[in-house]
Amino acid sequence: MNVSFWIAGLVVCAGHAKLLAIAENYVHGFALGRPLLQRIRAVHNVLLFGIPAWALLSCGSLGFQRTSVAWWLELSVGWQLWMAWGGMGAVVLALSAVRYWTYHPPACQSAYQSRVIDIQARVNESLVGTGRARWLALLPWNEQFTLEVNEKTYHLPRLPAAWDGLSIVHFSDLHLRGSVTRRYFEEVMAEAVELRGDIVAFTGDLLDHPSCLEWVPSTLGRLSAPLGCYFVLGNHDWYLPVVNEVRELLRSHGWTDLAGRVMELNRDGARLILAGTELPWMGEAPPVSGVRPSVSDTFSILLSHGPDQIDWARKHNIELMLAGHTHGGQIRLPILGPVYSPSRYSCRYASGVFWRSPTLMHVTRGISGREPIRYRCRPELTRLVLRVDG
Repeated sequence: MNVSFWIAGLVVCAGHAKLLAIAENYVHGFALGRPLLQRIRAVHNVLLFGIPAWALLSCGSLGFQRTSVAWWLELSVGWQLWMAWGGMGAVVLALSAVRYWTYHPPACQSAYQSRVIDIQARVNESLVGTGRARWLALLPWNEQFTLEVNEKTYHLPRLPAAWDGLSIVHFSDLHLRGSVTRRYFEEVMAEAVELRGDIVAFTGDLLDHPSCLEWVPSTLGRLSAPLGCYFVLGNHDWYLPVVNEVRELLRSHGWTDLAGRVMELNRDGARLILAGTELPWMGEAPPVSGVRPSVSDTFSILLSHGPDQIDWARKHNIELMLAGHTHGGQIRLPILGPVYSPSRYSCRYASGVFWRSPTLMHVTRGISGREPIRYRCRPELTRLVLRVDG
């Protein structure tokens, strides 16, 4: 067998993995329960490793010795179909990598500052907790405990002058479970307090284990803001039987539940509309149709757990959408970028800021994850500053 055969095999395996990842990402964009998703993941893993293993084991029976690309003609129909499938996936993988490397912030971003805090070094104690996933936090070079704190400034064409300079502290995806200790989240929330936003926005996935409800007072319970703290919940909160208790506890600590709701703030006759959605997992879309967010004295902000609601936001003239859920992929491969991103758009909106007129969408990488593992994808806490365009 010649070198071209083995190179083609590696390319096909990579493409095969990419298409399976896209398929799994897509199904996570729907309201499917955890048991069904676990079965889908099991099938995914069987296909991911089983088909290449079949191909490798069958290599010895191919029986060809040619040294040109004519070996393709000697393959069985099954091999030809798999290599066509994997070749198509390799093209998609290449295009995804190009999108990742050519990404740039929208033109309305006028300033960006970033600093990294090694929380593990700061507290001088282990932040690795208990449970089956704790070993992931112990892996070398894991960035789970190196928090990136950002400040980003945007000049937006439809921001009323009365709201010029509005600041929003945005974070998402704490995934309190126990594999990362409470101290880590307390330190992250201390940093959020220091950012002193006019508004604090949390976009879901607070819990992965009900026992961690008692962590809320010393974490999110410490936050306050002049214009209020607002939240929506996510799919991992939906999985748990205590979702109503989560809402009540956050409300008792001064947070406003925006799920399926619309609120209005006023300043000098200019309106700020705050809305929230937990679709597709819970509730209904917020009733923004009567708000008329396109008028010149109104600016609208949507909190959504996932970025898949971007089309809905654009349709309803939302100016700013805040989302999480995708964690930036948690692992971003060299050159290729993120692979897993639970969204109907796969990795397109894994993290970052995107201008999809008339909506600016900020997708945070989140604070943690059900699995505490981060490579080339640090946890993120962000302060957004909105300025009048021109």
